[in-house]
Amino acid sequence: MIKENLLPNGGRFFIILIMSACDERVPLSDQATVMKFGDQGYMAVNKKKENLSRFGLLVVAIIWGLAFVVVKNSLDYISPVYMLAFRFTIAGVVLGVIFIKKIIGAGSDTIKHGIFIGIFLFLAYLSQTVGIKYTTAGNNAFLTAFYVILVPFLHWIRTKVKPTLNCFIAAVLALVAIGVISLNGMNGINIGDLLTIICAVFYSFQIDLIGHYSRKDDPVVLACIQLLTTAILSWLIAPFAEGSISDLVFNKESVTGLLFLGLMSSMLCFLLQSLCQKYVRSSQAALLMSTESVFGALSGALLLNEAVGGRLLFGFILMFVAVLLALIEPSSFEMLYPDETVSSAYDIDYEGLYEKGYRGIIFDIDNTLVMHDAHGDERSRALFERLKTIGYKAMILSNNDEERVTSFMKEVGGEYCIHKAGKPKRSGYNDALKMMGTDRSNTFSVGDQLFTDVWGSKNAGIHIILTEPVNVKEKFHIILKRKLERIVLYFYGFYLDELKEQEING
Repeated sequence: MIKENLLPNGGRFFIILIMSACDERVPLSDQATVMKFGDQGYMAVNKKKENLSRFGLLVVAIIWGLAFVVVKNSLDYISPVYMLAFRFTIAGVVLGVIFIKKIIGAGSDTIKHGIFIGIFLFLAYLSQTVGIKYTTAGNNAFLTAFYVILVPFLHWIRTKVKPTLNCFIAAVLALVAIGVISLNGMNGINIGDLLTIICAVFYSFQIDLIGHYSRKDDPVVLACIQLLTTAILSWLIAPFAEGSISDLVFNKESVTGLLFLGLMSSMLCFLLQSLCQKYVRSSQAALLMSTESVFGALSGALLLNEAVGGRLLFGFILMFVAVLLALIEPSSFEMLYPDETVSSAYDIDYEGLYEKGYRGIIFDIDNTLVMHDAHGDERSRALFERLKTIGYKAMILSNNDEERVTSFMKEVGGEYCIHKAGKPKRSGYNDALKMMGTDRSNTFSVGDQLFTDVWGSKNAGIHIILTEPVNVKEKFHIILKRKLERIVLYFYGFYLDELKEQEING
């Protein structure tokens, strides 16, 4: 959720977003900087920018939802290609005048990238705008949103980074939601539907390329150049496709529609898209923008008195769930990710870690050192003797009762223990550090559970090594936790892939 102090007061939201995204010198005070994986590896992303960017993409979706009604009405007076020419000329010229210094100072590569993106944008809008003449607004909205499925695959092909499973599920769920909201029934695919599907393909490329280039090029320049490119291509094709401009009808309704489409739906929305995709994954951006179908249905109901009934509410719920799923990413579970993993506590290179400066160790008992409720055995006693010889201070920290923890400590020849530690609370770890006389920088923890050992160690700021369970046969409540752990470990695999990608990209 976006905090209330991040939400806009009038135009303040757009000013903050544009200034902070376009000029890295603009300070964003008291916002923690985190390492965030993007199309080109990890980049420093301010959480405020990320939240603003997600909200910005929702603003784009709202405006585009309204645009479906405007486009449908405007086509009664202005032919499709000329409509594109006018709206993108208005958008490109106004944006170019506002940011003329940026555009003049832009490098040739940025200009080329903007033109490349603009070609796909033109092809997408041309096929969509022509297609809407031959199909319903609902079908057009639904089939256009097919890009929500295509973008993750395009990103995968280009970057070799496989999207997470929840991303695929969210995309499919979003497409179902859009169908529920938009469709009143499709009796076969007509030429308008086919053109709209082609639009979705072109638009998928545009979204993925924006996400790719906006991370290294000025997003404002990219937005302006792609708008001007689309305008120029539209003007070149319009006379051949639709004849003389004199056949167009300019009245209050058509001019108002063109101004809305040019200034709001084109200039503002594509500027926001370029800015926001600098900080949001392409797959997330696609799904957030696909909510335009929700707002399109709402605008139809509010402005055109279209009846949608309970179907609309059901579609909203599906889309809401899809968006929540899409926002889950590998870094979402970072507090549950271990710093290292080993097959067994007995396989750790304790001598090597001692040479690195570690002096204290915090151990879990059950399924880390021995099976559940098992006594200290020869192997665990040998380990504690070995640790003493090296020079470590070793602590038993367990949520078990006093008898279990104290007796195990004596059986293995340990010196320190804390029972009913309340893991994952940090208090038990703080007490352990005081008893051993060590600190967070020279102490590490060893355990087998994510929701107690790993989370607790992360809370306390202590290096954590996750081991595999000694015995897979566990108590019922532990088995339930293991089911949840599998989900986290699934994302942990992607998290490690991203770390490797960071190293590759420097």
